[in-house]
Amino acid sequence: MRRLAGVVAVAILALGAGCSGNRMKAGEAVVDIEPGSRVLIGERDQGLKLAEGRRTVHFGAEVKVLEGAASIDLGDGGSVDVRTGSEVELSAPLSLVAEDLLVTSGNKPLKVAVGGSEVTVDGVARLTRDLAVSAATYRGVLTIRSAARSLRVPALRQSDVPSLGVLPAEAEPLRYDTGDAWDRRFLSQAMDLGEQLEARSRGFTNQLPAGSGSTPGFYRILLPALENEPAFGAELLPKDAVPGDTLVGAAITVSGRIGTFAQRWADVFKFRNAGAAWGLVALDQQVNDADALVHTVDLAIGSQPVAFAPPPGTVAAVANQSPALAAVTATPPANTPGRTPAAPVTPAPVAAPAAEKPLIALPELPEIVPPPDPNAPGLLTPLLDVVTDTLGGLLSGG
Repeated sequence: MRRLAGVVAVAILALGAGCSGNRMKAGEAVVDIEPGSRVLIGERDQGLKLAEGRRTVHFGAEVKVLEGAASIDLGDGGSVDVRTGSEVELSAPLSLVAEDLLVTSGNKPLKVAVGGSEVTVDGVARLTRDLAVSAATYRGVLTIRSAARSLRVPALRQSDVPSLGVLPAEAEPLRYDTGDAWDRRFLSQAMDLGEQLEARSRGFTNQLPAGSGSTPGFYRILLPALENEPAFGAELLPKDAVPGDTLVGAAITVSGRIGTFAQRWADVFKFRNAGAAWGLVALDQQVNDADALVHTVDLAIGSQPVAFAPPPGTVAAVANQSPALAAVTATPPANTPGRTPAAPVTPAPVAAPAAEKPLIALPELPEIVPPPDPNAPGLLTPLLDVVTDTLGGLLSGG
């Protein structure tokens, strides 16, 4: 979490702003409370009381937000925003007692102090105090000084200060919350762009065969602008990045205009490798046309010829029916980009089908003997002769 350890202070810039027709005097500030909010305000040596609307407060006043939000005009263009849980003291400099503070500098930087620590905001920054100090920069830059150590935090980055004098070697990418009102106020476009680019990176990576996207020529085909970049070579390709991330990073690099191509490439992947969302990376490179960037990535993905392989088990199933057809299905076309032609597939010999057994065992039938030839001599010939003679006599009358 982004939390501040210790008391954070922001210097009040007096003079310069109008208030209900009157100019603010040195040591004054104007509190503007959002309707429906519950805000306590206590002047010096006075107790906290519920307040509403717009009112002028003086040096030493305390503002505590129970519910809702309020803004405090410090004069000279500088201001701070507070919200539920925030508590500030209009001392010299202004102190953040609890929770969150949104700081916008004016004509001069605003300072934030915590004991021996000091934060100087030149731009727009979010400060948080809880168990640790956290300072994040939306725009511009801020500097943290703590126990003789200092750290510069550029835009779209943040740093935590867990205790006095403990600072990291460098700032890290800003961690945003899509549900946070302040984050959405300044980073909504980056949030939306990041979601689109992340989805395209995953989809592109998943559709590629294993081992693809490892050569400069692969990305030159997808992004023609890389053809005009002599600095683009194999040494620039990130070793551990998936093809989708390399494609998105390359698209951001060719769309950027800060420094040389090699410098932009290095900055893009350094920020990304540190944990930055793609939307922040694009914003950091001042890629202002989000739609054009997404269109570039879409064109690149659409120009990649994809070799479609049959689903698992398809070749085996075809082989059972036709070994010759299985050989054709298993062999990719010889001219498929990015593939090595497979060796010819020799169909395995197919054994002759075994003789089928009848479902019901039939009994053995006796041999059928044909009837005897009546003209052939045999046992019945004498009997036939007697019958013939007798019939002949009867017919003749003898």
